[in-house]
Amino acid sequence: MSVPLTKKQRLEHLIETMDRPLMVLAVIAVALYLFDLRKMLDWAGPAYRILALLIDFVFVFDLVLKLRTFGREYVQTPWFLIDFLSCLPALDLVATGILPLRAIRFIRGFRILRILRGLRVLRALRSLPAFHNLVEDFPAAPDRRFHRTMTVAMVSLTALVLVIIVVSRRQMVLRYEGWIDSHLRQVDDPASLKILGGGLVKPEHEEYVTRTILIEGHRRKVYFSLGPVEARADEFEFFLVLGMMITMLYFMYIMTYHQHDVSQAQLRGLLNLALPKQVAERFMLDPHCYDRKLRRPATIVFMDFVGFSQTCEELAHDPDRLSSHLEAAMDRMVGELIRNDMIIDKFIGDAVMSFRGGPLVEGTPADHAYRAVRAGLESIRALSELQDPYFRRVKIGGASSDDCLIGAFGTSARLSYTILGDAVNVAARLEPASAQCGTQNLFEETTYRLCSDRPDLAWRRWGQVRVEGRSLPVTVYEAFDVREGVDLGFIATFQRALEAFEHNDFDRARDLFLLANSQREGGDAPSRGYIGWCESLLLEGTPAGWEPVFETHK
Repeated sequence: MSVPLTKKQRLEHLIETMDRPLMVLAVIAVALYLFDLRKMLDWAGPAYRILALLIDFVFVFDLVLKLRTFGREYVQTPWFLIDFLSCLPALDLVATGILPLRAIRFIRGFRILRILRGLRVLRALRSLPAFHNLVEDFPAAPDRRFHRTMTVAMVSLTALVLVIIVVSRRQMVLRYEGWIDSHLRQVDDPASLKILGGGLVKPEHEEYVTRTILIEGHRRKVYFSLGPVEARADEFEFFLVLGMMITMLYFMYIMTYHQHDVSQAQLRGLLNLALPKQVAERFMLDPHCYDRKLRRPATIVFMDFVGFSQTCEELAHDPDRLSSHLEAAMDRMVGELIRNDMIIDKFIGDAVMSFRGGPLVEGTPADHAYRAVRAGLESIRALSELQDPYFRRVKIGGASSDDCLIGAFGTSARLSYTILGDAVNVAARLEPASAQCGTQNLFEETTYRLCSDRPDLAWRRWGQVRVEGRSLPVTVYEAFDVREGVDLGFIATFQRALEAFEHNDFDRARDLFLLANSQREGGDAPSRGYIGWCESLLLEGTPAGWEPVFETHK
């Protein structure tokens, strides 16, 4: 059951409904005034005056209605000034409707107040999102400075226009009077006077100037209508008003489209902070795409700094320093992800989840896997070059699948663009497993097969691991960057050692792992891990049901 509106709410709704029609009416009123200046409405006569009266009544009614509804708060906004100026042309109608007042020259100035109605189009600023907070009807205290500035600007514009018209007309009158005075010396009869535009009879309902001259031997008072001056003044007003209106409309046009571009740029910047770059760009082009979920091949990578907990404990007394070092290292790592066009899914403490695949990026499953591996290797290199004292190494786990569900997931109140699937869980488990296995990265077999023909990558099969949440073991591989020029001869030795280990030839496997460890500069952590495993099995024997599978732990 709907709640009935209060009287004030009904008035506010009426005012809001009238706003746009009144802007259109203001433009029509100025257009009619321009037509009147060009004498194009003389044929309308009383009909035009009645129409002008109705327009004036509408604007006066609008002003009174707003004062009645909003009171003092409304008076403090620049919109009150605009609406008040829109009502001033009513003074012209009142003045010209009172016959005794028509002879007063000052009343002529009321007519030019009609051009101020064009200022009402500035109310369209309220509809521009970029200006909404600044020009809302009743702003907060910080925005009142803008309102005051806007009010001063409108008063200045109003005064400038009125002064220009009044001064210009005054100059025209003076020049006309000077022209009359220069030619009156040659006038000595009514015929000559008529040629100059003068007469012995006072004009009715028109402004005029008088002179006293000798005509046929008598000093007579002659009258010169200011009609020619009025015509020239009307022409000047026409082009001034037309220019002002075109300028205002052009300004509104520019601001509308410029504001659109600025808002797009600002929105894109904000979205890039909250969403992956690819998601933000596609969302700007097609907002509805955010609701789509598709099954696509993809490769997922989890990356996490080594020793983060220890660093947090060490810098517990200096959180700003911790934040500074973490952000510097994260910038390097994320920069490589972005450079390889990875979709950054989320940040989990000091870890980053990213993936490549789905409708927002182009490429084959092999392309996705290759970019993911390259992003991981280049992140390792970037951190090494950074030489941060706390964040020097990173753990990387990755997995690929040809059937991932990609799209926006969450609730009706909040959604997140992400990826779901078994490969996500495998990649998440391989990230901590890489540290336990002594490697800097671990990728499951599908990723290896997709990238095995890439000449800039070298792989070694580490063996099999069992990760949490999966009963079957996962065959994992470590990737190396051939372009770094590191001697990778130890990989062949490691592979022979691993084959011997998997065939329960632990003596030979241990000897080969020792050789592989010596072949690698600085030693090889996976080989050392297998050496200890071989010695334990040689000492204790193989238990029942033993498999060459490494059991990972949290």
